[in-house]
Amino acid sequence: MRTSCYTAGDSTATPVLLLHDGAWGADAMLSWGDVMADLATDHRVIAPDLPGFGRTDKVVMFGASPYEHRLRHIAGLLRSIALTGPVHVVGTSFGGSLALGAAIEGTWPLASATSVAGTGGPWRLELAQRLLADLEPGREYIARVVEVLTNTTDGLEDHIDRRYENSLVPGHYAAMVALRLKHPEAKPTAFVDGYPTSLAGVSVPVAVIVPEDDRLVELDWPKHVRAVAPKVAFHQMPGPHSPNITQPHDVADLLRSIITGYSGA
Repeated sequence: MRTSCYTAGDSTATPVLLLHDGAWGADAMLSWGDVMADLATDHRVIAPDLPGFGRTDKVVMFGASPYEHRLRHIAGLLRSIALTGPVHVVGTSFGGSLALGAAIEGTWPLASATSVAGTGGPWRLELAQRLLADLEPGREYIARVVEVLTNTTDGLEDHIDRRYENSLVPGHYAAMVALRLKHPEAKPTAFVDGYPTSLAGVSVPVAVIVPEDDRLVELDWPKHVRAVAPKVAFHQMPGPHSPNITQPHDVADLLRSIITGYSGA
């Protein structure tokens, strides 16, 4: 699989892997460009376009969850770049849920996992969830997506334009909607998900950054995790669902603090 991956910083510095959101038109640089530039002053930063997004191949794995095959893909990426030692993985929104999944699976060499507004899957608000699933054509819809991610469109015209251009890349739309296809006579498949209890057995430090003005998820969702996985650390900050877009330097400072606390880096 051809994979687009951005890197920055000293190759011998503490490595940080950044995973982008899963909204239509997403890619690594739209989610993390400014955060990446900030963190690269004292970390080695790696930010891939996930399968189906950006300049990475538009691949869908049927019969696997959206998390499972992307976790396998990222594991292969880390091997291919010959990363030595454990990596601090940070994801935003869908990427944050991927980061939590990586900690649970324990198949990567992880130093820590941090989610920015990614709940691990549940506790998303219906209205926002429906908006992100509609995938309407046109820049106006993309602007509505950006607004629900950032609570504004002021000063984000370039971001909207770039996300809209990404939405037109051949294969991206198909990759986004393909997993909704169901055999008309297939019986529902029973699926047992042990989340969030599965976080209790994680062997690496796990943190979640909870934006105070998030319009996509239930604001009190951390209580469900605290009840079963008390070691997960929660950090509140002002801002929308994607503060990495609107307040990149604040997010970089908080991530730096979290990572330093875990590694002494």
